[in-house]
Amino acid sequence: MSLWTADEIARATGGQVVGDFAVDGVSIDTRSIETGDLFVALAGVRDGHEFVAPALAKGATGALVSQPVEGPHVLVDDTFKALEKLGEFARTRAPQVRRGAVTGSVGKTSVTQAVRAGLILAGRAHSSVKSYNNHIGVPLTLARMPRDTERAVFEIGMNHADEITPLSRFVRP
Repeated sequence: MSLWTADEIARATGGQVVGDFAVDGVSIDTRSIETGDLFVALAGVRDGHEFVAPALAKGATGALVSQPVEGPHVLVDDTFKALEKLGEFARTRAPQVRRGAVTGSVGKTSVTQAVRAGLILAGRAHSSVKSYNNHIGVPLTLARMPRDTERAVFEIGMNHADEITPLSRFVRP
């Protein structure tokens, strides 16, 4: 079973499907695209829409965009908000997942990975990769969570006051 179908992505985000597709992963960076991924075109220093064609050429099977592009995609008003909604939908469609979170000033990534290593011994586990612990990384980690996950550990970081509370609301550990 795929991670997401185009229809599920549209239902989660309120978007419009253009071309049917299913994905097995979610990426925000063309350098890490794997075959079968959904590419989320976030606006940042560079507009992620500039990278949709390269992402599809590297094997992405669809894109989440806020402007029409060539190739299969789900069109939304705001890709950042859509990523948040996708993460929230992933959490609600998997109510069986026991979720925990790691915060702090030093060692979050190492502790998260150590906890995941232990959780894997008990069954299907999911966790943050790298230091994906901010307003983009937390919903991205949720959006990447397989449906059959049993346990998950999330890294939650902060670089300004009151950042942990909204990120914790996504995870609901």
